[in-house]
Amino acid sequence: MLIGAIIQITLGGVVRATESGLGCPDWPLCHGSLIPKWEFHTMIEWSHRTTGSIVGLFFIGATIRVWMSHRDNSFLVATTTGSLILIAIVGGIGGAVVLSEVEPALRTLHLGLAEGVVLLALLALAAAVSGWRPNQVPGVSGASVGATVESARSLITMRRITTVSATLALITLLTGSYAVWRGAGAVCPSWPLCGGPFIPESELVWIHVIHRFTAVVVSLVALYIAHKTFRLPGASQAVRWLSLGAMVTVILQVLVGAANPWTDFSEWAQAIHLSLATVMWTDLALLVAALVMRPYRKDITSKPQ
Repeated sequence: MLIGAIIQITLGGVVRATESGLGCPDWPLCHGSLIPKWEFHTMIEWSHRTTGSIVGLFFIGATIRVWMSHRDNSFLVATTTGSLILIAIVGGIGGAVVLSEVEPALRTLHLGLAEGVVLLALLALAAAVSGWRPNQVPGVSGASVGATVESARSLITMRRITTVSATLALITLLTGSYAVWRGAGAVCPSWPLCGGPFIPESELVWIHVIHRFTAVVVSLVALYIAHKTFRLPGASQAVRWLSLGAMVTVILQVLVGAANPWTDFSEWAQAIHLSLATVMWTDLALLVAALVMRPYRKDITSKPQ
Protein backbone atom coordinates (compact mmCIF):
# COMPACT_ATOMS: atom_id res chain seq x y z
CA MET A 1 0.00 0.00 0.00
CA LEU A 2 2.63 2.47 1.09
CA ILE A 3 5.06 1.85 -1.76
CA GLY A 4 2.24 1.92 -4.29
CA ALA A 5 0.94 5.24 -2.96
CA ILE A 6 4.41 6.81 -3.17
CA ILE A 7 4.87 5.52 -6.72
CA GLN A 8 1.49 6.94 -7.66
CA ILE A 9 2.41 10.37 -6.31
CA THR A 10 5.72 10.20 -8.19
CA LEU A 11 3.86 9.49 -11.42
CA GLY A 12 1.62 12.43 -10.62
CA GLY A 13 4.78 14.53 -10.45
CA VAL A 14 5.77 13.28 -13.91
CA VAL A 15 2.32 14.28 -15.17
CA ARG A 16 2.81 17.73 -13.69
CA ALA A 17 6.39 18.16 -14.92
CA THR A 18 5.50 17.15 -18.47
CA GLU A 19 2.28 19.19 -18.44
CA SER A 20 0.27 16.10 -19.30
CA GLY A 21 -2.65 16.80 -16.97
CA LEU A 22 -5.03 17.17 -19.89
CA GLY A 23 -3.55 14.25 -21.84
CA CYS A 24 -6.89 12.59 -21.09
CA PRO A 25 -9.48 15.36 -21.29
CA ASP A 26 -12.31 13.15 -20.01
CA TRP A 27 -12.80 10.94 -16.93
CA PRO A 28 -12.90 8.06 -16.00
CA LEU A 29 -12.26 7.02 -19.61
CA CYS A 30 -9.43 8.49 -21.67
CA HIS A 31 -10.53 9.90 -25.01
CA GLY A 32 -13.65 7.78 -24.62
CA SER A 33 -11.87 4.42 -24.29
CA LEU A 34 -10.20 2.23 -21.66
CA ILE A 35 -6.95 2.02 -23.66
CA PRO A 36 -6.38 5.18 -25.73
CA LYS A 37 -4.25 5.55 -28.83
CA TRP A 38 -0.57 6.26 -28.35
CA GLU A 39 0.32 9.90 -27.78
CA PHE A 40 2.99 11.14 -25.41
CA HIS A 41 0.91 13.25 -23.01
CA THR A 42 -2.06 10.91 -23.26
CA MET A 43 -0.04 7.84 -22.29
CA ILE A 44 1.58 9.60 -19.31
CA GLU A 45 -1.79 10.66 -17.89
CA TRP A 46 -3.32 7.27 -18.72
CA SER A 47 -0.42 5.46 -16.99
CA HIS A 48 -0.96 7.59 -13.90
CA ARG A 49 -4.65 6.67 -13.81
CA THR A 50 -4.04 3.00 -14.52
CA THR A 51 -1.40 2.70 -11.83
CA GLY A 52 -3.79 4.38 -9.40
CA SER A 53 -6.41 1.72 -10.15
CA ILE A 54 -3.88 -1.07 -9.57
CA VAL A 55 -2.70 0.49 -6.31
CA GLY A 56 -6.33 0.75 -5.25
CA LEU A 57 -6.63 -3.04 -5.53
CA PHE A 58 -3.83 -3.42 -2.97
CA PHE A 59 -5.74 -1.14 -0.60
CA ILE A 60 -8.88 -3.23 -1.08
CA GLY A 61 -6.94 -6.46 -0.50
CA ALA A 62 -5.23 -5.13 2.63
CA THR A 63 -8.51 -3.88 4.08
CA ILE A 64 -10.23 -7.21 3.48
CA ARG A 65 -7.29 -9.05 5.04
CA VAL A 66 -7.35 -6.88 8.16
CA TRP A 67 -11.12 -7.19 8.60
CA MET A 68 -10.90 -10.97 8.21
CA SER A 69 -7.91 -11.68 10.46
CA HIS A 70 -7.12 -8.63 12.61
CA ARG A 71 -10.44 -7.13 13.66
CA ASP A 72 -9.23 -7.09 17.28
CA ASN A 73 -6.68 -4.39 16.41
CA SER A 74 -8.93 -1.35 16.14
CA PHE A 75 -6.07 0.96 15.12
CA LEU A 76 -5.05 -1.29 12.21
CA VAL A 77 -8.68 -1.60 11.12
CA ALA A 78 -9.19 2.17 11.27
CA THR A 79 -6.03 3.06 9.33
CA THR A 80 -6.50 0.51 6.53
CA THR A 81 -10.22 1.21 6.16
CA GLY A 82 -9.64 4.96 6.32
CA SER A 83 -6.92 4.76 3.66
CA LEU A 84 -9.26 2.83 1.35
CA ILE A 85 -12.03 5.40 1.77
CA LEU A 86 -9.62 8.29 1.28
CA ILE A 87 -8.01 6.83 -1.85
CA ALA A 88 -11.51 6.55 -3.37
CA ILE A 89 -12.09 10.23 -2.58
CA VAL A 90 -8.71 11.13 -4.09
CA GLY A 91 -9.67 9.30 -7.27
CA GLY A 92 -12.91 11.25 -7.48
CA ILE A 93 -11.11 14.56 -6.95
CA GLY A 94 -8.66 13.51 -9.66
CA GLY A 95 -11.61 13.33 -12.01
CA ALA A 96 -12.76 16.76 -10.87
CA VAL A 97 -9.26 18.11 -11.55
CA VAL A 98 -9.46 16.94 -15.16
CA LEU A 99 -13.00 18.22 -15.69
CA SER A 100 -12.06 21.61 -14.19
CA GLU A 101 -9.07 21.81 -16.56
CA VAL A 102 -6.55 21.32 -13.73
CA GLU A 103 -7.49 24.27 -11.51
CA PRO A 104 -4.47 24.96 -9.18
CA ALA A 105 -6.30 24.90 -5.82
CA LEU A 106 -8.07 21.65 -6.69
CA ARG A 107 -4.80 20.07 -7.78
CA THR A 108 -3.21 21.06 -4.46
CA LEU A 109 -6.14 19.49 -2.60
CA HIS A 110 -5.74 16.37 -4.74
CA LEU A 111 -2.08 16.06 -3.79
CA GLY A 112 -2.73 16.89 -0.13
CA LEU A 113 -5.31 14.14 0.22
CA ALA A 114 -3.02 11.72 -1.64
CA GLU A 115 -0.38 12.44 0.98
CA GLY A 116 -3.08 11.72 3.56
CA VAL A 117 -3.47 8.29 1.99
CA VAL A 118 0.28 7.78 2.39
CA LEU A 119 0.03 8.81 6.05
CA LEU A 120 -2.70 6.27 6.82
CA ALA A 121 -0.83 3.57 4.90
CA LEU A 122 2.41 4.15 6.79
CA LEU A 123 0.57 4.14 10.14
CA ALA A 124 -0.99 0.81 9.19
CA LEU A 125 2.44 -0.52 8.21
CA ALA A 126 4.01 0.66 11.47
CA ALA A 127 1.23 -0.91 13.55
CA ALA A 128 1.43 -4.19 11.61
CA VAL A 129 5.22 -4.43 11.96
CA SER A 130 5.44 -3.38 15.61
CA GLY A 131 2.28 -5.11 16.82
CA TRP A 132 1.32 -1.85 18.52
CA ARG A 133 -2.26 -1.30 19.70
CA PRO A 134 -4.05 1.76 21.07
CA ASN A 135 -3.32 2.59 24.72
CA GLN A 136 -0.14 0.50 24.57
CA VAL A 137 2.67 2.66 25.92
CA PRO A 138 6.12 1.20 25.24
CA GLY A 139 8.72 1.87 27.88
CA VAL A 140 11.80 0.49 29.55
CA SER A 141 12.01 -2.11 32.29
CA GLY A 142 12.52 -0.90 35.84
CA ALA A 143 16.09 -2.16 35.97
CA SER A 144 16.96 -0.32 32.74
CA VAL A 145 15.53 3.09 33.57
CA GLY A 146 18.75 4.34 35.07
CA ALA A 147 20.67 3.58 31.89
CA THR A 148 18.17 5.42 29.72
CA VAL A 149 17.10 8.30 31.95
CA GLU A 150 18.18 10.88 29.37
CA SER A 151 16.09 9.30 26.64
CA ALA A 152 13.14 8.82 29.00
CA ARG A 153 13.12 12.55 29.78
CA SER A 154 13.56 13.73 26.20
CA LEU A 155 11.43 11.17 24.34
CA ILE A 156 8.22 13.23 24.48
CA THR A 157 10.08 16.32 23.29
CA MET A 158 11.63 14.34 20.45
CA ARG A 159 8.20 13.09 19.39
CA ARG A 160 6.80 16.60 19.33
CA ILE A 161 9.70 18.09 17.37
CA THR A 162 9.64 15.19 14.91
CA THR A 163 5.89 15.67 14.45
CA VAL A 164 6.45 19.38 13.77
CA SER A 165 9.22 18.48 11.32
CA ALA A 166 7.00 16.02 9.45
CA THR A 167 4.19 18.59 9.32
CA LEU A 168 6.53 21.25 7.96
CA ALA A 169 7.81 18.79 5.35
CA LEU A 170 4.24 18.22 4.15
CA ILE A 171 3.50 21.96 4.09
CA THR A 172 6.68 22.57 2.09
CA LEU A 173 5.71 19.85 -0.36
CA LEU A 174 2.28 21.38 -0.90
CA THR A 175 3.59 24.94 -1.23
CA GLY A 176 6.06 23.73 -3.86
CA SER A 177 3.36 22.00 -5.86
CA TYR A 178 1.06 25.00 -5.56
CA ALA A 179 3.86 27.25 -6.79
CA VAL A 180 4.34 25.09 -9.89
CA TRP A 181 0.62 24.95 -10.61
CA ARG A 182 0.32 28.73 -10.24
CA GLY A 183 3.16 29.19 -12.71
CA ALA A 184 5.62 30.28 -10.02
CA GLY A 185 7.84 27.23 -10.15
CA ALA A 186 10.45 28.75 -12.46
CA VAL A 187 10.33 32.43 -11.53
CA CYS A 188 13.55 32.18 -9.51
CA PRO A 189 16.29 31.21 -11.98
CA SER A 190 19.08 31.00 -9.39
CA TRP A 191 19.82 29.18 -6.13
CA PRO A 192 19.95 29.56 -3.16
CA LEU A 193 18.81 33.16 -3.63
CA CYS A 194 15.99 33.93 -5.99
CA GLY A 195 17.79 36.58 -8.01
CA GLY A 196 16.58 40.09 -8.64
CA PRO A 197 15.47 42.40 -5.78
CA PHE A 198 15.87 41.04 -2.24
CA ILE A 199 12.20 41.82 -1.51
CA PRO A 200 9.95 40.15 -4.14
CA GLU A 201 8.01 42.53 -6.37
CA SER A 202 5.37 40.14 -7.68
CA GLU A 203 2.91 37.63 -6.27
CA LEU A 204 4.45 34.71 -8.13
CA VAL A 205 7.92 35.43 -6.78
CA TRP A 206 6.47 35.70 -3.26
CA ILE A 207 4.87 32.25 -3.67
CA HIS A 208 8.19 30.77 -4.74
CA VAL A 209 10.16 32.50 -1.98
CA ILE A 210 7.73 31.29 0.68
CA HIS A 211 8.29 27.74 -0.56
CA ARG A 212 12.06 28.13 -0.35
CA PHE A 213 11.82 29.64 3.13
CA THR A 214 9.73 26.74 4.44
CA ALA A 215 12.19 24.34 2.77
CA VAL A 216 15.10 25.92 4.67
CA VAL A 217 13.22 25.72 7.98
CA VAL A 218 12.15 22.09 7.56
CA SER A 219 15.63 21.05 6.42
CA LEU A 220 17.26 22.51 9.53
CA VAL A 221 14.63 21.12 11.91
CA ALA A 222 14.70 17.69 10.24
CA LEU A 223 18.49 17.46 10.40
CA TYR A 224 18.48 18.49 14.05
CA ILE A 225 15.83 16.03 15.22
CA ALA A 226 17.18 13.20 13.07
CA HIS A 227 20.58 13.67 14.71
CA LYS A 228 18.98 13.69 18.18
CA THR A 229 16.90 10.58 17.59
CA PHE A 230 19.83 8.73 16.04
CA ARG A 231 21.78 9.29 19.26
CA LEU A 232 18.86 8.33 21.51
CA PRO A 233 20.28 5.89 24.11
CA GLY A 234 18.88 2.41 23.56
CA ALA A 235 17.11 3.47 20.35
CA SER A 236 15.50 0.70 18.34
CA GLN A 237 16.88 -0.26 14.97
CA ALA A 238 13.85 1.31 13.28
CA VAL A 239 14.51 4.65 14.97
CA ARG A 240 18.18 4.62 13.97
CA TRP A 241 17.55 3.65 10.35
CA LEU A 242 14.73 6.17 9.94
CA SER A 243 16.87 8.91 11.53
CA LEU A 244 19.71 8.13 9.15
CA GLY A 245 17.28 7.99 6.24
CA ALA A 246 15.90 11.42 7.17
CA MET A 247 19.37 12.98 7.21
CA VAL A 248 20.30 11.45 3.85
CA THR A 249 16.97 12.39 2.27
CA VAL A 250 17.21 16.00 3.44
CA ILE A 251 20.65 16.36 1.86
CA LEU A 252 19.51 14.74 -1.40
CA GLN A 253 16.40 16.91 -1.47
CA VAL A 254 18.45 20.08 -1.09
CA LEU A 255 20.70 19.01 -3.97
CA VAL A 256 17.75 18.13 -6.21
CA GLY A 257 16.02 21.38 -5.27
CA ALA A 258 19.14 23.26 -6.36
CA ALA A 259 19.30 21.16 -9.53
CA ASN A 260 15.93 22.55 -10.64
CA PRO A 261 17.14 26.09 -11.46
CA TRP A 262 20.60 24.75 -12.41
CA THR A 263 19.02 22.54 -15.10
CA ASP A 264 16.50 25.17 -16.17
CA PHE A 265 13.75 23.26 -14.33
CA SER A 266 14.10 20.07 -16.31
CA GLU A 267 11.29 17.52 -16.17
CA TRP A 268 13.40 14.90 -14.39
CA ALA A 269 14.49 17.36 -11.69
CA GLN A 270 10.91 18.42 -11.00
CA ALA A 271 9.63 14.83 -10.81
CA ILE A 272 12.45 13.65 -8.53
CA HIS A 273 12.00 16.73 -6.35
CA LEU A 274 8.36 15.84 -5.65
CA SER A 275 9.14 12.16 -5.14
CA LEU A 276 11.94 12.91 -2.66
CA ALA A 277 9.69 15.38 -0.84
CA THR A 278 7.15 12.59 -0.35
CA VAL A 279 9.87 10.16 0.78
CA MET A 280 11.25 12.77 3.18
CA TRP A 281 7.98 13.51 4.93
CA THR A 282 7.04 9.81 4.90
CA ASP A 283 10.34 8.98 6.61
CA LEU A 284 9.73 11.64 9.26
CA ALA A 285 6.16 10.45 9.83
CA LEU A 286 7.39 6.86 10.20
CA LEU A 287 9.99 8.14 12.66
CA VAL A 288 7.19 9.65 14.74
CA ALA A 289 5.38 6.29 14.66
CA ALA A 290 8.55 4.47 15.70
CA LEU A 291 9.10 6.87 18.61
CA VAL A 292 5.54 6.18 19.74
CA MET A 293 5.26 2.44 19.05
CA ARG A 294 8.79 1.10 19.53
CA PRO A 295 11.36 3.72 20.56
CA TYR A 296 13.75 1.32 22.28
CA ARG A 297 15.47 -1.93 21.44
CA LYS A 298 13.84 -5.15 22.61
CA ASP A 299 16.86 -6.03 24.71
CA ILE A 300 16.49 -2.72 26.51
CA THR A 301 12.75 -3.01 27.07
CA SER A 302 12.61 -6.66 28.11
CA LYS A 303 15.89 -7.66 29.79
CA PRO A 304 16.92 -6.28 33.17
CA GLN A 305 20.56 -5.24 33.44
